Amino acid sequence: MAQPEPVLPQQATPADAVITSVQWLFEPCWSGDRLMARLQAGRVTLTDAAGEPAGPEFAEAADELLAAIDADAAVIDGIWTGHGGDVRLELADPSSMRARRTFVAIDLVELEGASLAQVPYQERRRLLASVLAEKGRVRISPSVRQPAGDWLRAWWGDGFTHYVAKHVNSRYHPGERADDWLIVSAKPETSPSIGGRLLGRRPKKLLLIED
Repeated sequence: MAQPEPVLPQQATPADAVITSVQWLFEPCWSGDRLMARLQAGRVTLTDAAGEPAGPEFAEAADELLAAIDADAAVIDGIWTGHGGDVRLELADPSSMRARRTFVAIDLVELEGASLAQVPYQERRRLLASVLAEKGRVRISPSVRQPAGDWLRAWWGDGFTHYVAKHVNSRYHPGERADDWLIVSAKPETSPSIGGRLLGRRPKKLLLIED
């Protein structure tokens, strides 16, 4: 069977922003190797951020994903990270994820041969959780809504310098940089507090996203 064209990952846009809207989901910004994992015909193949086949050093990631995906065909966007080991969807402390490299899934791009590019992000996350078991060295990135100040400060303390904010209705545009996915500093003096207020001084160029 011929392999389909690789899917390029969607990229987030760096921004100085304070987001108080509950229409956005916040996730840690994971360091590591961005990989697109394709399950097809009983095997998982991995491509990198440029769409090139991933090298043999990522064979462990492919094996772990093959055991974790409950579908006949899927394309999953994720990061093979050393900043991890035991994060869970119910928001476990990311500091426990330092023991060994882990595949942290951040999106579901295709399922059973159908593109999910036009499906809202919130629904894609629900589908991802339904087909990907958090087992072995596979996890789904935690995600929170406002009020998120405590989580952002905790992530900063655990070594995450940035978080990624994604609008619940955002679509997936392979290979493009999206303006409804934002990479934002998690530094406490620029992160929103529990009440959605700023702590300290605002950046000079500030994008304020409210309800």
